[in-house]
Amino acid sequence: MNKITHQRFSQLLDTYGGNSKRWPLAERAAALKLLEESTEACRLQQAALNLDKLLDSVPIAPPKVKLRQLILDQHYKEPVQDAWQCFIQWFIGTSVREHFLRPAFMLIIPLVFGILLGLNLETASMDENMLFAEEVNLLALSSTE
Repeated sequence: MNKITHQRFSQLLDTYGGNSKRWPLAERAAALKLLEESTEACRLQQAALNLDKLLDSVPIAPPKVKLRQLILDQHYKEPVQDAWQCFIQWFIGTSVREHFLRPAFMLIIPLVFGILLGLNLETASMDENMLFAEEVNLLALSSTE
């Protein structure tokens, strides 16, 4: 078991109060041992307990609405981003699933657009049979010959 000095015991009382249940577990046994051996430590603990009792007796007023809103506004203030940063943030995503799905969808969009555009192209010199053959060849990704 580690020994604790009077100075460290005083710091424990200042930080955690006189109730030994609030003291850190790593130092609690040494502090209780010091209390058994030292009358000075008992005096310091009694003073801390009196202060705790006094502080517990003070009524706590609820915060005013304006103060509460000011604190919340400052704490949850969104950082200002320009349009490019917003696009990059949306593109990358915020969760692990979004990190993979969003770029995949972004790559599929031009592919689908190209297929739809290719299917809807009409040339005035082609008759309807030729146009059908052209569409089939486009879908098969082969030449028109």
